[in-house]
Amino acid sequence: MANTGNAVINADIFHAAMAQFQDLLVQNEQLLNDLNVYPVPDSDTGSNSLQTLKAGLASSTGKSENLNDLVLAIAAGASKSAMGNSGVILAQYLQGLAQGLAPVSTCSPKEWQQALQQAATVARQSVLTPAEGTMLTVADAAARIQAQPDFKTYYQEIQTAVRAAVIETQNLLPELMAAEVVDAGALVISFFHDSFALTLGLNVSPLEVAARKLVATSYSGPMFELMFSVMCAESVKIEIETKISSLGESISVSGVEPSFNFHIHTDEPHLVIESCEDKVEITNIRISELGN
Repeated sequence: MANTGNAVINADIFHAAMAQFQDLLVQNEQLLNDLNVYPVPDSDTGSNSLQTLKAGLASSTGKSENLNDLVLAIAAGASKSAMGNSGVILAQYLQGLAQGLAPVSTCSPKEWQQALQQAATVARQSVLTPAEGTMLTVADAAARIQAQPDFKTYYQEIQTAVRAAVIETQNLLPELMAAEVVDAGALVISFFHDSFALTLGLNVSPLEVAARKLVATSYSGPMFELMFSVMCAESVKIEIETKISSLGESISVSGVEPSFNFHIHTDEPHLVIESCEDKVEITNIRISELGN
């Protein structure tokens, strides 16, 4: 495990942390799937987050000396192949992180704080109707921590805040309260920060979480998850969001102009697609049944 120093994060450290993040998602994929009750109890948060991150890492050689270039490459790959609501939000969290980092080879704690703030903002903007008790809540918790002179001290404080936020999610959503679990997506963001703490040489003990109660698995929402890709201007993307907002829920979008990846839960995927076809060409259409 790399102890890469306290003063800066560079491309090597970031790539090592992302490899560690992937390992944590692999180790906890089933746990995350089992915890998944919001917005749909379809047991795929772990799998979707893992596949999204794998796509991001596959799009980068990991050899860039420029931290911003590396993060942009990983974020772009994740955005194009994001799976599910959790994958879209994770991809945009990485996209915001890249936007917040200056195009230099290293990043100070203060610059990292600014990047985490941008990451939390962009992740929240990716969701049409943001909810507390989710990935967004934990992203905000990390972003609120003031930068410290060195990364080890800084990440000790981030770890405390992030883990408290994960535990608190159980009290913020009725679905989580009924199942007596923390939010699966929130735990994904916690693992992201665990990965940096580990890479920076901190001792990190696994956050122990309880399994969900089976009584909370009923679902009566939209029947299908629809994902599709478009190439368009930001203004057209906003028009599409407005058009489809009456046709479903859990709408989120990954990517940056001109390449966007849409996610929606809907009973009428054909109507969603038809409503967009007069504006853009729809590609990479994926439909799966929800609630199973």
